[in-house]
Amino acid sequence: MQFGNIVVQGENLLLVSSLLISYVMFYYGIKILKIERNIMDLILNSFINGVLIWKFSYVVLHPNSVLQNPMTILYFNGGYVGVSMAIVFITVYTWLYVKKQNIPVASYTRAVVPVYFGYFSTFAWIRVMENSQNYFIILQAIVAICFFIVASRVKIQKTLLQLLIWFHLIQFELALYKKYFVNTGIISKEVWLYGSLVIVFICISYWLERREREAALGDENKGRRNAMTQLALGVMMVSIAVASIFNNQQEEGKIKPKPVVSTSLDSGKIGTNKGEVAPDFELLSITGDKIKLSDLRGKTVILNFWATWCPPCRAEMPEMQKFYENNKNNNVEILAVNLTNSERGPDAVNDFVKNKGVTFKVVLDEQGEIGNLYGAITIPTSYVIDKNGVIRDKYIGPMSYETMDRMISNIQ
Repeated sequence: MQFGNIVVQGENLLLVSSLLISYVMFYYGIKILKIERNIMDLILNSFINGVLIWKFSYVVLHPNSVLQNPMTILYFNGGYVGVSMAIVFITVYTWLYVKKQNIPVASYTRAVVPVYFGYFSTFAWIRVMENSQNYFIILQAIVAICFFIVASRVKIQKTLLQLLIWFHLIQFELALYKKYFVNTGIISKEVWLYGSLVIVFICISYWLERREREAALGDENKGRRNAMTQLALGVMMVSIAVASIFNNQQEEGKIKPKPVVSTSLDSGKIGTNKGEVAPDFELLSITGDKIKLSDLRGKTVILNFWATWCPPCRAEMPEMQKFYENNKNNNVEILAVNLTNSERGPDAVNDFVKNKGVTFKVVLDEQGEIGNLYGAITIPTSYVIDKNGVIRDKYIGPMSYETMDRMISNIQ
């Protein structure tokens, strides 16, 4: 993400924002929500530790990459798997602490739900800043803000749990149909995550209902609330079924997805901004072959500008190689443009490529002209170019496997 001349990597921005919002939510809970300090201490500690687990879970998930290049810890995180690990830790840690300190579950719920929505709102708006043209992400952020405001005013535990269920159901729906409308696979990690959270919160709601054993009036409310959770689960199941039908009809040719066509492609406007046709060029590869960008039309291309002396470039190479190996048969190509004018020479590039086992296309920008043409001042800089040669996304900084997967999935 770029602010003027300052470039901040998205993952690091999330990490810093997570730590800052933890303290903001801590004082928000004490000063605004009037929550007891020991409860806010629990929430602060659990969320900070959860964020750190999410960040450093990359070490557990990719030990070989970390051993080969410890700098990868600075640039990457555990992705959705890391998020799942953090959720498990927060759940277990909270449960043990609540039991040990005899904290009422209702009091904890009253504090943690608004804080959770506050976290989600922050992360959602960071994603909006990264991709302000993605209306699904904007809608996710707006929904999060609305639920945060409502949760801050609600004091009833069961109502707060209902908010959690319906919030994640809405996010599940957005994630599910986002995959359909951008013509990608139906089930994504995001869909699985939100779907799992809906089921988890429904189970928690049922458990608390059974635990309380309220009186006759409470039993009536219980039945009504259980009906609401059943309705939420039913909506989720119906959504999956409907989306599956759409997906099957797409594959059979009964429903043809509406193609995404850039207006700049129609006008032939060439440039390096999103929606413009990527400037064509021809360079020699490290094997001496001439490679032209326009020859890759019909494929989704990740155009990457890099150098061997650049630490984040070195860190992302194994991630790019792994992504290429898993997606080269899916009409995806990686074209890595080495800024050879900043290297000791072509031999340094050849040695690096051989040592890293890179098999995707690597070309040499010996005069630095193509790097200047694409404004690759900060490296690594990457462009995602669709099958029509139109730039669909730009990323400054090292890309993880999950980042590339998300960027490609959003346009295929």
